[in-house]
Amino acid sequence: MVALYDEEDIERAELYKLFSSLFMKEPEDRVILRIREIFQMKFDDTPQEIRKDFAGLFLGSGLHLSPHESLHNYPLGETPKLWGRATEEVQAMYHSAGLMIDEESELIPDHLGAELLFMSYLIENDLAEQQRKFMDEHLLRWVAEYCDEVERHAATTFYKEVAILLKEFILSDSNELIGGS
Repeated sequence: MVALYDEEDIERAELYKLFSSLFMKEPEDRVILRIREIFQMKFDDTPQEIRKDFAGLFLGSGLHLSPHESLHNYPLGETPKLWGRATEEVQAMYHSAGLMIDEESELIPDHLGAELLFMSYLIENDLAEQQRKFMDEHLLRWVAEYCDEVERHAATTFYKEVAILLKEFILSDSNELIGGS
């Protein structure tokens, strides 16, 4: 089989990885600078303010916008919970693509960062049908609304802009993959 992995695919995979890193851990200075450069972002937030915002949004007590699909995409009548149905479905998709998450890992499979990394893996391995399926059955069902919440509650311009950019990227990529939904 001839790989269709071209320049555009390389760029898509890299963007998925970059966005993933912004939801997995507090961004390092070099990542903040890279984001600023790639997207030509204008913000006055300091790296310390951005890291504090990350902690407040995704880790802290209080508002905490948990980046786990199972808390945002669940069947009507079902109570949202970590390790819910979405987690099991995502984990099954990882397995079907040949990936296993280390059982000792603290990362829950349906974490936004993990899902974005998975898309980069699917792109890099030219698994087009699985990309379409994962986009349609998972990312499109919760990421845009989640990004809206992040944008509303972020204390920094940086994370407001990241939320807008990720939402636009997911919607644009879905149009390319599955013709929109």
